[in-house]
Amino acid sequence: MKLKSWQKNILSILVIISGGYILFNVAFLLAAIVMNSVNLLIGNVGKPPYLGWIIYLILLTVISWLIFKSKLNDLIKATYLTMPLMVILISEAVFLYEQPQWIVYILGAIIVSGVTFLIYKYKLSWLYYVATAYVTIVALFIAITGVEI
Repeated sequence: MKLKSWQKNILSILVIISGGYILFNVAFLLAAIVMNSVNLLIGNVGKPPYLGWIIYLILLTVISWLIFKSKLNDLIKATYLTMPLMVILISEAVFLYEQPQWIVYILGAIIVSGVTFLIYKYKLSWLYYVATAYVTIVALFIAITGVEI
């Protein structure tokens, strides 16, 4: 049986949502591994604050660059986009934890707007918009309900 176009689109959206959920967990597992490794190798004494996060973000940036420059299809790349975008939004919220909540929301909106603009500018597939919307909704849910990560 051959799928109709709308059925393929719904399946693509479901792949982004389920793949994104899995990648969120992978991202935070990777963060834990990197930060625990930094603590194990360097220890806590004399370590610059946020060194583990900085190393983690550099690692994530390199992986993201390799993924986005690859010849993988748009569905895989859009699904992958959920991971670094969620990490950026969560990192922003963590670093600005003591600031008023409206600052976190405004900076998050600027980040999401920037990503959306790049998707539009480079005429990327609609799948990237879906991934961005999904991450935005999940991040807002986390922020509004106060879910601990």
